[in-house]
Amino acid sequence: MPITPYSGTWGQTQRLHLLRRTLFGASKSDIAAFANSSMTDMVTALLTLPAAAPTPPLVDYTPVALVAPVPPSTTSTPTQDVAGQPWIHPTTVSESVNNSGRFNSLRGWMMGLMLQQDRNIREKMTLFWHNHIPTDIATVIGDAIHCYKYNALLRKHCLGNFKTLVRDMTTEPAMLIYLSGQSNQKNAPNENYGRELQELFCIGKDLSPSYTEADVQAAAKVLTGWRIDSTTLNSYFTASRHTTTNKVFSSFYNNTTIIGRGAETNAAVAALAGAAELDDLLNMIFAHPEVARYVVRRIYRFFVYYNIDATVEANVIEPLADLFRTGGYEIKPVMQALFTSQHFYDMASANSCMIKSPLDHNLSLGRIFGLVLPADLLNLYRGFRYLNDEADKQGQKAGNPPNVAGWPAYYQSPSFHELWITADSLRKRKEFCDRLLTGSVNGTKVDVLAFTATLNNPDDPVLLIEEALSLLHPLPSDAALKTSLKGILLSGQTSDYYWTTAWSNYVGAPTNTTFANTARTRLQTLYQAITNMAEFHLS
Repeated sequence: MPITPYSGTWGQTQRLHLLRRTLFGASKSDIAAFANSSMTDMVTALLTLPAAAPTPPLVDYTPVALVAPVPPSTTSTPTQDVAGQPWIHPTTVSESVNNSGRFNSLRGWMMGLMLQQDRNIREKMTLFWHNHIPTDIATVIGDAIHCYKYNALLRKHCLGNFKTLVRDMTTEPAMLIYLSGQSNQKNAPNENYGRELQELFCIGKDLSPSYTEADVQAAAKVLTGWRIDSTTLNSYFTASRHTTTNKVFSSFYNNTTIIGRGAETNAAVAALAGAAELDDLLNMIFAHPEVARYVVRRIYRFFVYYNIDATVEANVIEPLADLFRTGGYEIKPVMQALFTSQHFYDMASANSCMIKSPLDHNLSLGRIFGLVLPADLLNLYRGFRYLNDEADKQGQKAGNPPNVAGWPAYYQSPSFHELWITADSLRKRKEFCDRLLTGSVNGTKVDVLAFTATLNNPDDPVLLIEEALSLLHPLPSDAALKTSLKGILLSGQTSDYYWTTAWSNYVGAPTNTTFANTARTRLQTLYQAITNMAEFHLS
């Protein structure tokens, strides 16, 4: 049974809901770009990704070189870090010299892509997979290039084929380091990846019946022999470290036997053993119907709502899982069906019911207000990292999930997203908004005057507040709230012209310090009040 398609009214409310769930906040320009789009056209656009990968992270630190650096050219591959140029190349300089700078650059680059995202789901979807199949920069410390390649792999497959993503991730150097795959060999099989492949990435846990501990051990043996080339920084298979005996699995996998390979006398055939057995393992796992159900539930909890009751399971999860499974685990059709479904736009169960993650909270503030960023690379990347560091204080840091399960708010029952809000994190969210609205961090700030000038009627306090609320609050606002906010903008006065005059004075003489400060101070106080309300924390 297919999921029920949406047949209700298609207007601003539905567009905003879709944008807030697929992007990090919905800016005025985002809304304008889709103002005349049908649901089908809008979903199609959001699910259409650019063919080219984004520009790689740049050297925003002072690179250390053992010899004079060689500038990049069209005819040669750089082998050393050069200021202002990408650093994603094997280098002749000891990695310990520049690695710290590279990791910091990577963290800034990741946040910059999210803040300056195109109008498509790539950044939100990449974060989803970063949580679902995580690695941690703090753990993968051997080479920052591994962490960049991991992130690039998520981007490459974020709307592609899930089975292909898992297949490529299994031998990705960052994952081989993170879950000990490079030390997994026949004399000492390491079960880390074989366990998480089933428990966290594909099947889930708490099933009855479920896979067994023997299945974990057998999977570990299948995966023995993968290593990392320290020169090319790619993975490779070593047959001499591989368990060549047959691997027998339980009834959960229909008592499948994966034929052992790697003992062949033909070296070329033996070299293919790792890939062949890996394919057999994934074919076995992905033949189980729980894979589709498990992944679809994770998608649902990230993009729609945490609570999955019997009705949602039957009417949403099962149809999407069937689509996922019969479609060969292609991700995009599942997202297309979800974002065009009746359930996704059901106001009672979906709209504005999710607490923003720290990343979504910080990025949505920056994107909606049009965060002012420094022009120079050093402070630009510092500004990006500042957003990430502040999100870290609030409980979530891009590049550093707390463990292999990802962030608890995406899986920890029964609280789920409520875990994002504590007395400490709420205070830090408020401080973050206040700091950017009223000050500057290395040139990164909110220009409240410039933002207000983009509104349709900035000189009318009533219309200004209504439009600001439509951008910053996902829920409808009552008259009492609007009256209270108008009192803030009017500094306690009762006549609308008190603000209209202040704004007109500023617009007529923007270089007049007194006029600018008067308008700026009142707007800062207004926007602080709006962003400190509970509604700003919802999506």
